Amino acid sequence: MRDIPWSKPVRIKMPYGMQRNVEGPVAALDLLNREWPARQGRHYEAARSVCRAALERMTSAEAAREIFISASIEAAVAVH
Repeated sequence: MRDIPWSKPVRIKMPYGMQRNVEGPVAALDLLNREWPARQGRHYEAARSVCRAALERMTSAEAAREIFISASIEAAVAVH
């Protein structure tokens, strides 16, 4: 998959303290699938779906960015 960079990276701080700059849907999907603290919830499922759709050029990368931020808030992942 070829990543599509977001207009502005999303800086997050995971509950265990690790900070990350998430720069596009590939990195977001990787976090959601491998390290996400809450693997359920409406925004979590939507973020996975919209990030995949963005990579397939079926929706915008910015739509994926916005839903990733919503999933972060839902999972109590700090967004800076």
